Amino acid sequence: MRRIVFTLLAALALAAFPASAQSIKEAVYADFNRAGGVYYMYPFTSHTVTAPPKGYKPVYLSHYGRHGARYLLNATQYDRSVGVLDAAHRAGVLTEEGERVWSIASEYYNTVCHNHFGDLSSLGWEQHFRIAKELYNDNRSFFRKHPPVSAGASQTPRSIVSMAAFCQGLLKADSRLEIFQAADVYDMDVMCPHHDTNPWRKAEPEDGYFKRKDPWGTNLKAFIEKRLDYKGIVARLFKSPEFLNDYRGDRAFVLDLFNLVFDMQCTPTESTLMDVFTPDEKYALWEIDNYIYWVANAPGSSMRDLPSLFHIVEDADRALAEGKPAVRLRFGHDTVFLFLISAFGADGFDIVPDSADGISATWYNFRSPMAATLYLLFCTNRSGDVIFKLVVNGDEATLPLEPVSGPWYRWEDMKSMLSARFPEIPS
Repeated sequence: MRRIVFTLLAALALAAFPASAQSIKEAVYADFNRAGGVYYMYPFTSHTVTAPPKGYKPVYLSHYGRHGARYLLNATQYDRSVGVLDAAHRAGVLTEEGERVWSIASEYYNTVCHNHFGDLSSLGWEQHFRIAKELYNDNRSFFRKHPPVSAGASQTPRSIVSMAAFCQGLLKADSRLEIFQAADVYDMDVMCPHHDTNPWRKAEPEDGYFKRKDPWGTNLKAFIEKRLDYKGIVARLFKSPEFLNDYRGDRAFVLDLFNLVFDMQCTPTESTLMDVFTPDEKYALWEIDNYIYWVANAPGSSMRDLPSLFHIVEDADRALAEGKPAVRLRFGHDTVFLFLISAFGADGFDIVPDSADGISATWYNFRSPMAATLYLLFCTNRSGDVIFKLVVNGDEATLPLEPVSGPWYRWEDMKSMLSARFPEIPS
C-alpha cells in the first residue's frame, strides 16, 4: 500500500510556498529557532479570517492540536547531553569552549529542568490558553450559538494539561460554553494511533532512526555525513574526542546536543546555547532532523497515523448528518499533526520529491511547532451543500482542490481526494 500512496503523491505538482513567500532555507536562516524543527514555538502572527460564502453557515468545527511547549522527553535525553558533558568535565577532557557549554548546560538542567521529563512547561500552558481565545475570536459568530464542545487528549500528561489550558481559554472567552473533557484509551486511535497505549496499534517493523527507510532507501548515516561535520563540532568541545566512544559516539552526541539546545526555547529560561553551532551547522542539523521526521510521519513514507485521519473524516460525517452545531477538540502529538497536514495537502505538503535531498525544499517539520493547531470549519446552506476551510496555525490553507470561494472547498471533493490516495477512507 505504501508504494501505491507514494506513486499517487509523487504525481502531484503543487507549490510548497506561495511565490511571494520566503524559501524554506531563507526562513530557517532568518530565525534559527526554526532549525529546532518541532521544538519551534508557535508563531503567533496576524492572520486573515475569511467568512463563508453567502448562504452558508458554520455547523461543525473539527480540531487537532499538538501539546504545548515541553521539556525533553525523558531522563535519557538529558543523560546523553548534559550527562555526557558532566562526565567529560569530571574527566578533564573538555576544551575551554566545552567547559563554557558544560557550565551553561549543567546550571540550566539543575535549576530549570531537573526531574521534568516530557512535562508541559508553563510556556506550553500559555500557548494553548492564548490559541483557544484566538480560535474563539476568529469564529465568534459560530461560538455565539454555544455549540457543545467535546475535548479529548492522548494519555500523556502534557496532552491532557494542554487540553485543560485550551478549554480554560475557551471558557475565559465565553463562560457559558459547555465543555466535556476526556483522556480515554479508546480515543488513542485518533489522538496518536502509533502510541503503545493504543489497543488497535499496528506496529511498524524496523523502528528506530537508523532502521526506517524512505521510498529511495536512503542511508541515514550517509545523509548526515554529506551535510554535517559533526567531528568538527566535537573537536571544539572535547580535547579527546575518543572520550565519546563510551557514550554512543560523536555523531550520536551531536544529535543529542541538538535536542538539548533547541528545546531550551520551550522552557522558562533566559539561558541559551544557540551559539554552540554555526549558522550553517544549524541549518544542516535541521535538514537532518527534518528528513528523519519526513520518513517517520509523511504519507509518502509512513502510514502509521492513517487511523487518525480516518476518524476525523468519520466524525465529520457523523456531525454533519446530525446537523447540530458542535465542536470536537483533539490534543495529541507532532507526528500525527504532520501526517494530517500532509494528507490534506495543505499548502503543498503532499509533495513527494525525487529524492531525499529534495525534502527540505518542500516539507518542513517546524510547521508542527509546540502547540501546533489545525481545524476544519464546516458550513452548510439550505440545500445541504457542505463546504469547509482548513486552518493551520492560524492561517487558512490552500488545498489541491478547486475552491468554491477563497479558502473554502467542497467536503465531498476532499473526501474523494482522500479516498483515492488512501483506500481505507470512505468517499
